[in-house]
Parts: sequence; structure tokens; C-alpha cells
Amino acid sequence: MSCCSSKDFSFLRLKLGKYFDHEWVDSPLYNRDGTWSKEHVNYFFDATIKIYEEAGKPLSKKKKRQSRKTFLFMYNIMTLNGIMAKNRERFINHGVRIADLPGIKTVFRFVVKRWFKALDVDGNGVISWQEWYFMFLKPRGVEDEDEAKACFDIVDADKNGTLS
Repeated sequence: MSCCSSKDFSFLRLKLGKYFDHEWVDSPLYNRDGTWSKEHVNYFFDATIKIYEEAGKPLSKKKKRQSRKTFLFMYNIMTLNGIMAKNRERFINHGVRIADLPGIKTVFRFVVKRWFKALDVDGNGVISWQEWYFMFLKPRGVEDEDEAKACFDIVDADKNGTLS
């Protein structure tokens, strides 16, 4: 099926719009200018590193470098090197266009594996509750640990306290 088919993408449009609004418009972390730029990605990453250092769990230089590279790689994949992140509508339209491309699931599996490695700070093959909180939730302004734990529990499919 081509990207120009009559397939209904209304649910995908809704989810992409909510994601864009939450991450890049309503976020308390940086200027709410309605765009998603490499500066935003770098700001988010630097905030994450600072959180780890404040918690007494500094990352090695190698892990910092690998993780930053992964965050920027994901940004480039999700936004076509920034071209499709200039505003909300471009981001949504790009997401809808690529959703139906042949091989996109393989590409996103690859991207998710790299993202997983970036979140797995200690390199043990699983993401612990603490890694999830420090790397994913706290930089986004989630301070309530009970709320954060509830978010983690939703994602933890086998309820063993880790993501694998």
C-alpha cells in the first residue's frame, strides 16, 4: 500500500500530534516554540546526564558518547534530519507517510534496539526501574516517583521489575 492510499491514519495522526505536543510544545524543559530541533535533543540529553551525576551515578565518557549519538540518530530518523520537525503538521505528515513504507518495521526495530542500549546504562541487557526513571521520565519533569513507577509498571509486560 502506498503512502497516498485511502488507508485511515486518523489514530496515528492523533498519537503523533499528542506526542509532538507533549514533548516539544508543552514541555517545561525548554522554549515552547512548537519545533523539534537538535538543540532540544541535546538539551534533553544534557539534562539526563546532569540527573545521573546528581544521583551519584555518573556515566562513563564512552557511554555518554554512545548515548548522545543514539539520541541524535533517533532524531534524524524520526524527523528526516530535522526537515520534518519544523512544525507539528510536518511532523505528523512525515510520520503518516513513513508508517506504510515497506521495511519500516525493520528500521524501527533497529532504532528501538539502539535506544534500548542507550537507556541500559550499566550494560546488563535490561533496563531497571532506576535507569528508566533517570533516563526517560525525570528529564521530562516527572518528579513524583509513585507516578513514575506506575508508568514503568505499565511498560513492564512481565512484571519482573525490568525491561528486556
